[in-house]
Amino acid sequence: MRKQCAFFVLCCLLGLMIIVCIFWEDLSVVLITVISVDHVSCYWCGSSDIMELGEGEWDEQMLIPSRCIFFHETTCSPPNLTPQQACAVESSARNNRNLNVFLLFFATEQFSEKSKRYIKILETYDNVYIRRIRLSTYISDTPIEDWFWANIRRLWKNHDWLHKNFHDYVRMLTLWKFGGVSLNLNSVVLTSLDKLTTFVGIQDNRNMDVGVFGVDTSTNFGSNFIDTCMEIIKSTNANNYLRYNITRVITEAIWRLCYQRNDKECRLFTIYSPEKFYPSFPDSWEVHTNKTRVKEMLKIEKNAMTIHLLNNYNRSTKANNVMAFKMAAEQNCPKIYEFIGKSFLNL
Repeated sequence: MRKQCAFFVLCCLLGLMIIVCIFWEDLSVVLITVISVDHVSCYWCGSSDIMELGEGEWDEQMLIPSRCIFFHETTCSPPNLTPQQACAVESSARNNRNLNVFLLFFATEQFSEKSKRYIKILETYDNVYIRRIRLSTYISDTPIEDWFWANIRRLWKNHDWLHKNFHDYVRMLTLWKFGGVSLNLNSVVLTSLDKLTTFVGIQDNRNMDVGVFGVDTSTNFGSNFIDTCMEIIKSTNANNYLRYNITRVITEAIWRLCYQRNDKECRLFTIYSPEKFYPSFPDSWEVHTNKTRVKEMLKIEKNAMTIHLLNNYNRSTKANNVMAFKMAAEQNCPKIYEFIGKSFLNL
């Protein structure tokens, strides 16, 4: 009897070892997830503080295809809004009353008390929705689901790529799901974006880096464009995904659709110069009086759709950028600006 029990136990152990060996890769992902490092733990965890996208009473009705503006915060850091980020959301909602504005978070922790006050202000706009997305379910049944699970361990080892390029992949995934416009949280929206279709906004003429983009999935070209982008992402492997930033993905998609096929619908695709979304304010203005500088700034902003608060300029240019950003904020996110007061840009 003892021999039979010992034999049974041995068989069970051997069976368990075989199962572990067969499914080791999947099990390792699960184990790593359980003891996951902080900067990716929110990919799987639920949250009791922020309503998840799709759980809101009106989410389905308000996620109107290609009629939404999306902001993403894809880090697992506590979801604490800055005044500038709140301004980005308010200015979008205020200048686009006929579009719905979604602020999407990955983080699972509760908002700080100050952030909750900003949210209370933002929710005075009936077209603002603040939601959380759980990445593990957000990618389900999407073209990049298998690619994500195949690369997740490599992804979270590269913090810089995870917080920059993968952030853009998530933005693109959102537009694959819903269409619309994806903007940055360091921007102020100056005008209506209602007429935009499928487009990209370039950050600078030298590097041609894509900063903002939108997709109109109601058109054949828009649908084909975003599908092609997803195909390019999922075809990248662990050896070359570091080279596939958002600019390269979009460039390759346009090459496939517009140059290889000579698709006449490509005329629906627009590339906007930096002056449209990333206007610059030269350091040569330092010799001008404040009144002259304000006049020049207003002239530039009149032809722009957004202005971004950037840090990669010299000291003089940055000072002009901050001044222009503050002017734009006062006019386009008045509730947040009034709440914060003169400390709005104490960076």
